[in-house]
Amino acid sequence: MKITKKDQIVLLQVLYSGFIAIGFSYLIGLATKADALLIAAIPLGILLVISFAWLNPKAQLIAWSVTTGWLLSSVYLGTSDLEYGALLIVILAAIAGVVWSPWFLAGIWFLHPIWDLIPRDLPEHQHDLPLACLMYDLVVAIYLAWRIRSGFFKDAVVQPNKETRFISTGWSRLFVSAYVLIVIAIEITVVGMVSMESYSQIAAVIVSISLIAALLWLPIDVQRIFWMAFTIWTGMTFAHSGELLEILVFFAMIALAIAGFRVNAFYWVIAWTLHAVWNLVPRDHVMSSSSLMGHWMDPMAGYTFEIIIALYLVLFTRRIRSRQLQTL
Repeated sequence: MKITKKDQIVLLQVLYSGFIAIGFSYLIGLATKADALLIAAIPLGILLVISFAWLNPKAQLIAWSVTTGWLLSSVYLGTSDLEYGALLIVILAAIAGVVWSPWFLAGIWFLHPIWDLIPRDLPEHQHDLPLACLMYDLVVAIYLAWRIRSGFFKDAVVQPNKETRFISTGWSRLFVSAYVLIVIAIEITVVGMVSMESYSQIAAVIVSISLIAALLWLPIDVQRIFWMAFTIWTGMTFAHSGELLEILVFFAMIALAIAGFRVNAFYWVIAWTLHAVWNLVPRDHVMSSSSLMGHWMDPMAGYTFEIIIALYLVLFTRRIRSRQLQTL
């Protein structure tokens, strides 16, 4: 389970990218509250570009994918069916940008201003949002288009191992990504419906086993990517509160998720076990949006769900290890 220098660099790059994405959410929020969106739009766009421009092609492409999914998730402006549809398009484009072509990333940043210009009810303090996003989005879109045209991202698209022919094309990788998104969406919806019910602990057992079963047919490389991403998602459970300690735990989960993918899957076992116990720590704050994000509101239900996942990941780790030994 030794973490090499290369692994450490990747880990730092991911944590840095996550810090930038979350940090820009706060900066945009501050500009909104200060009624300075129009003034800050272009400078913030330039600052975001500068923040990622120094990264190597693959790290930068992944960073832009994560940031695209985070910052352009228009569902945070409301909960209408139209906004959920827009969210799905944004997430698919963010994934396609990494597994198929970076033009999907540039394209969604070019197209996002159209969404901003669609007439809809916005809070008073966001009345400048459409025009501000038009400027902000185009700064990022032009930068990405320039990088792509110059060949910077030529070899940065994530490619599977040669043995995994099932996901050897852009179409197949996007299809599998869409399937995984559907699985996650169903899991989030079900948890949101039952997380506050008296039977949530029993439901946690059923949901965890169903989630595992829904992934078993996928190539092991895809499952590894899923568990890395879902570990990060789970780490975000209490970070919604904005409390510093919760955010630090979130970043620790990010670190363990990346280490599980690059070094040894047993780091995922550690992550899920620790976070399962973390569910049981008494908290004063109320997470009003957590059930909508697919997080368990009952501490024991959350613990049960995550412990079952941790136990399964012990078996999954052994499976990966066995596969590695066979290829030696």
